[in-house]
This record gives sequence, structure tokens and C-alpha cells, in this order.
Amino acid sequence: MLGPDSRLLTALLITVSAVLLAGAIRFRLLPVKVLCGALSIMVAMTGGIAAVNYYYGYYTTWSAMWADFHGTTGNLGVISTASSTTAAVESGRIGWVDLPGRLSGYNRKGLLYLPPQYGQAKYAKVRFPVVELFHGTPGTPLAWNTVLHISQIANSLLAKRLIGPMVLVMPAINASGRDAQECLNGPGVSDQTYVTKDVRADVLAHYRVSGDSYQWGLDGYSSGGYCAANIALQHPGSYGAAAIINGYFRATDGPAAGVLNHSGPLEVANSPLYLAERLSPTASPLPAFWVAAGTHDVTDYKPATVFTEALRRIEQVPFVKFKAGDTANAWSAVLPQSLIWLWQQIAPPDLRVLFPTRAGSAASTTLPVPAVKRHNPAPCKPVVSRPANLQCTTPVHGQAKSVAPQIAVARQPATRA
Repeated sequence: MLGPDSRLLTALLITVSAVLLAGAIRFRLLPVKVLCGALSIMVAMTGGIAAVNYYYGYYTTWSAMWADFHGTTGNLGVISTASSTTAAVESGRIGWVDLPGRLSGYNRKGLLYLPPQYGQAKYAKVRFPVVELFHGTPGTPLAWNTVLHISQIANSLLAKRLIGPMVLVMPAINASGRDAQECLNGPGVSDQTYVTKDVRADVLAHYRVSGDSYQWGLDGYSSGGYCAANIALQHPGSYGAAAIINGYFRATDGPAAGVLNHSGPLEVANSPLYLAERLSPTASPLPAFWVAAGTHDVTDYKPATVFTEALRRIEQVPFVKFKAGDTANAWSAVLPQSLIWLWQQIAPPDLRVLFPTRAGSAASTTLPVPAVKRHNPAPCKPVVSRPANLQCTTPVHGQAKSVAPQIAVARQPATRA
């Protein structure tokens, strides 16, 4: 069956459009010419969408596309709040949970992944570390399952003993109707309160997880990467680590500016790059940071390097440089490495002994990215009106750009003058 990312599907649609266009030219009857012309345009537009999807690698199955566009549950069940235990469970469970917001007033559903050890009787007294995973914009928590295949990745890493068991919670960062909120508190928006306080309260109340803030981590791609960076800097005592996959680092470079009504002071206060640049060596302890950025995404790659260097004045920050853009293929390839690193940061000593891993430094891995056609976004342009020295074109975060053959990981010196 032809998938939505099939080159053959794109070729067929373009061919049909060309045939219809030829019919519109050759037929003499006006109604037939109009019908052929209209159908040719519609099929051509569909072919264009198919070409973009193939180019970006976002939807790989029809079910994933249908679920995202229609807001369905993606054939996932519900995770019960009851903590049942069994003698042996081979793989983790992922499903929908209610995450009501007492403080924010938001009532949303999210996805939750419970590792296989969560349901095993011998670990019934263990409280597991937690990672909050933020999706892109536009998008929903379902993208973690249909696009990034988070449960399969987590199960595979656990089976290979590259990570220990962690509970993964995937809240919605956007309101109903696909309105972007970008994990922000602003004019008429309390999304940051929701994802930092309400989600944690819900998970702590119903699941066997750690209440230690340093055993909670953040991870996100694209707009979700912006969420992870911004939250970690604004709530440094609430998280132990933050992994950022191809995020943006200034509110003006993404949907955050619109959420903040383009208020200059609010944009500066919610720009991770500017927050990092203002940090002093005597600042309160920060969460550990891990940054991944694609060299083909010029809009966000340069700010990512500046952000990393600003943090390196305070602490060591692994930087993952990969030859790709802000695409689903790249996110999927980088995600395992971010989870490996997060386990190393947020797992307490007793759990490291209980669940020993074989993983070395996450910064020494080279990961493949499926090759697609190259794409070069618009370059950054100098500007003097902002606290930083870069101005970039605004991408649509959470939607993919270009991908190239592989990811290379590089660790720069830990400190910089």
C-alpha cells in the first residue's frame, strides 16, 4: 500500500494532474474544460502536499496523519491510575490519561508511558524518575507515538540496558483548536503553570513516581525544545535536567511571540538565549542542559550554539551537531540519545545500582538520519535592536524542514572565557 511519504504516490498525483490539465486544454466543451481544470488544480495541490510530506518525513502512515488531523486517540487505550503488579512484563505501556489543571484551569488529556518495571512486583516500592516530553507546534501529544514512536524507542533502550526505567509524561502544550501556547504564561494564557505545576501534581497524585525535583527532567523537539529550555531556566529548582532537540531560543523566532502579543518585554523575559546570557557564575544551581541542533536549520542552529556557549560559562553542556534540519527524521534519530543522557542525569544512585546500564557518554555516538533532499533555509541577518546580535526568519515549529544523511555528536570544551 502506498504510504503518505511514498515517492510513487507523489509521482502518481503529479501524473494525474498533468493528464487532467491536458484534458482541460484538448476538450472543447466548456463544462468539461472547467471540470478538468478544477480537478487538475486539486490533484496538483494534493501532490504538492505529498511532496512536502516526503521531503520533511513527517507522516509515514495514513493512520498517523488521520489521527493528527482529526484529533483522534490513535488507537491508544487509557492508562489506569491503579498500580497493578505482575511477575513479568516484557514491554512498557503507553496510553491516555486525564491531566486536569487545578491552578491553571486547563483540563487536558496527555500520554503517559510506564516502563515494564513499573508493573513488576519486585519493584512495587520503587518511585521512578519522570521526564516531561513536549511536542511541537502545531501538534498534539499523539505525535510522540505516531511520529516519534516513543514507546518503541523507550522499550528498545531498556531492553539494551542503555537506560533505566523512567515514567514519561507527554502533556498538551496547545489549547483546543490548535491554538499555540508554547508553555507560556502571558496575556490570557497559563500554559506554563499547567505544564510545570498541574501536570506534576496530577502525576504525583496517581502514579508511583519520585517527588524529588532533581529526578524530574524535560525533553522536547522544535517548539517543545523551546519549552524545555525556557522552563528549565525559569524554574531551575524544579528540574534536574533539560534536553533540547532543535528548539528555538528567542521568542521572536517562533510562535511564542504571537502568544505574548508581540510584547517586547515579555519576549525578552521568555527568550532562553537572553536568559542564559544574563546568568552569572554565582547564580543558583541550574538543571543540567543538553542541546541538539541541525546545521541545515540555519534559523535556529546559530542561536543554539550561542545559547550553549552562554551556558558553558556556568556548567558543562553537551552539544549535538547533526547534518539535518528541523524534521521528524532528525527528531527520531536524536531522541534515543537524549533519553540516554537524561537517565544519566536524573537517576538517583540507588536506582543506578538497581538498574545498571551499559551506556557510556551520550556525546560519543554517531546516529543515522534517513537521507532526503537537501534544503537550505534563509540565513540569519544582523540586527542591533535586540539583546542578541542575530535576527532570523520565523519558522513554523513542530513542522519539519530538511534532512541530510547523518548526525555527528560533538562535545566542546566545558568552559569558555
